[in-house]
Amino acid sequence: MQKQKADMDIASGNFEKIYLLCGDEPYLIRVYRDKLKNAIIPESESLNYAYFDNVNDNFEKIRDFADTMPFFGDRRLIIIDKASAFKKDWGLADYVPDIPETTTIVIADEDVDKRSRLFKAIQKHGAVMELKKLGLPDIKAFVAGRLKKAGKNITVQNCDYLVECVGDDLNTLANEADKCIAHAGAKDQVDRSDIDAVCSMQIENKIFDMVDAIIRQDGNTVYRLYGDLMALRENQFGIMAVIRRNYNQLLVIRELMDSGCSAAEIASRTKMADWLVRKKMQVVRGYDAERIKKAIERIADTEYSIKTGDMDQEIGSEIMLANLLKI
Repeated sequence: MQKQKADMDIASGNFEKIYLLCGDEPYLIRVYRDKLKNAIIPESESLNYAYFDNVNDNFEKIRDFADTMPFFGDRRLIIIDKASAFKKDWGLADYVPDIPETTTIVIADEDVDKRSRLFKAIQKHGAVMELKKLGLPDIKAFVAGRLKKAGKNITVQNCDYLVECVGDDLNTLANEADKCIAHAGAKDQVDRSDIDAVCSMQIENKIFDMVDAIIRQDGNTVYRLYGDLMALRENQFGIMAVIRRNYNQLLVIRELMDSGCSAAEIASRTKMADWLVRKKMQVVRGYDAERIKKAIERIADTEYSIKTGDMDQEIGSEIMLANLLKI
């Protein structure tokens, strides 16, 4: 992963008066918020630290705390989390240039308005760190790096397998990687058996593979994957909901492809990772929008029949899969 401004400031010990941590990767926003906190304020200096979960009516308190000299320390730190600071002009924009050199304010907020006075003031007098979702190579590097810190190695193939099984959410990946580390015990390597033993394989991934097999009209794979889900005691309604969501995503992607959008444009519009969009584009290639709409209608009809008591859940799910294979 690319070094961020905060990494360089932490290494040098020279901190900005104000940081804005924003973007569409909440895990990294939390990581850098905590990195700055740990670097600026040791636990012994808790009197120099204040936390606010919004600006709203707290602006006067924020300013008063910031203007006070540090107690037995070098700096004061204020963290404003999920601030909604950009929804209204609370006075913070005017205050930014006057923040004392002995104070650092960190705003951690995914939802920012780049046209606002506050955003422009932070750009001019502090640092804006936009933390975006990682691409697939960086996601794999993140997993391998987390394992390496714990003294564990992983092959490229097994790292690919872990990401495919768990998905691209960094928080989930961190948790699953930690479970693999614990399961590996004294071994210096995390292998596929560790991943299979402890990782929560996302239902989404199995159902994505199922939808892929339906589109390829590979009935054997469809029913094998369905059997796996039944062995996990997954609820049929839950399975149908995820199948429908997958088809809805494929419909959006197919329609955007038809309108001439590139993979990067589709990823931007759908807020999905580039690599996942490309994977879904491969699945839907050669499968037109009308067929996808017909599949969504079949799923909706089955859900309705089960909810109204006209069809048994298990039988209804199996009939639905058979009908989808025929489209």
